[in-house]
Parts: sequence; C-alpha cells; structure tokens
Amino acid sequence: MRRFFGTAGSALAGLASVVMWTLLDSHLCSAFSRLCTPRAGECGGGVDACAVTAQSTVELFAYIFAPPILFAALGFYLFARRRSPLVMTGFLVSAVAVHWLFSFLSIRVLHIVN
Repeated sequence: MRRFFGTAGSALAGLASVVMWTLLDSHLCSAFSRLCTPRAGECGGGVDACAVTAQSTVELFAYIFAPPILFAALGFYLFARRRSPLVMTGFLVSAVAVHWLFSFLSIRVLHIVN
C-alpha cells in the first residue's frame, strides 16, 4: 500500500508541478516580455491560437501528462524500500527543479515546443 500511495502522491506532485510551472511561466512572461516570443494570441503563443493538428495535440498531452508519469515512476522507485522523509523530499524537490529547468530551456530559450 505504501508503494501505491507513494506512486499516486508523486503523480499528483507532478501534476502540481505542471500547474505551478504554468503560473510561474505566465509571471515570467509578464515581467520579461522579450522571453515570450511569439506573443500570446499569435500562433505558437497559446493553445487556442493555432490550428489543431495531430502534432499539437500530442505536444499538449505530453506537456500536461509526461511530468506526472515521470514523477509516478520516481515515486514507484522511491517507495520500493523504506527511505527517510528527507531523502524522499530531496528527490521530489530535485525532480521539480529539473522539470522547471527543462521546461524553461525548451520553451523559452530553445523554442522547441510551440
């Protein structure tokens, strides 16, 4: 049961990380407008601004559901054995930091995701 609840809790932490990153990214765009190219409302500047294609649908689902799946895999690994709460917290904080760093680099610096 510990492993199941740990995996489910980690998946929820991954979903919360996506939501918090979206809020942080919105704040960064309002503070540093040159980071957000194209602008909101232009194609590439929002979910509803471009025509719907199979690629855009896959990218949206990957953007939303990939972090919870990866966090759940991390939780499945972490809760396989008894570990101290400090170690588990360290792993989850590190996972959130890596998620936010990769999201920032891929979206705002390298412009990989439209």
